[in-house]
Amino acid sequence: MKATCAPGTGRDRSFALPALLSISIALAASCGGDGERSGGDVPGGDGESRAAYELLMNESAGNVFVLDGQNNPALTVPAGKAVTVKLVNTGSAIHNMRFSGIDGRYFTGDDTVSDPEFISPGKKGVLIFTAPGVPGEYLYQCDIHPTDMFGDVIVLD
Repeated sequence: MKATCAPGTGRDRSFALPALLSISIALAASCGGDGERSGGDVPGGDGESRAAYELLMNESAGNVFVLDGQNNPALTVPAGKAVTVKLVNTGSAIHNMRFSGIDGRYFTGDDTVSDPEFISPGKKGVLIFTAPGVPGEYLYQCDIHPTDMFGDVIVLD
């Protein structure tokens, strides 16, 4: 799952993607659908390494990802394991969720999730991917709201 777009700027989330964003929004709006696939139950617990999460995407406190009442939470996942992230768009804007690669930047060819589905308001989606095999801190963001919707992914042995 490699990206081939122009390099991003890592933690500086102020980069612009006007052409890609316009095309992606148009495609997402025309496709619709809930994008839901089966992914099993979501285990509970805070801070534990787990392979499944369910996050809300909404504008209740600005554009944010929400897990168990926490905005833009850190996600802890096991290295090299399959990870399922269920996304529920409870807001009024289109959102997605991209995961960086080991370089901590987006659109550099090593993104863990490089072609995320855009999820329309009121719809659900599921990301299923393999966590990086190298433990460390990675990043996630919504490509449409990168300055508001972002967080850390902690990959553990």
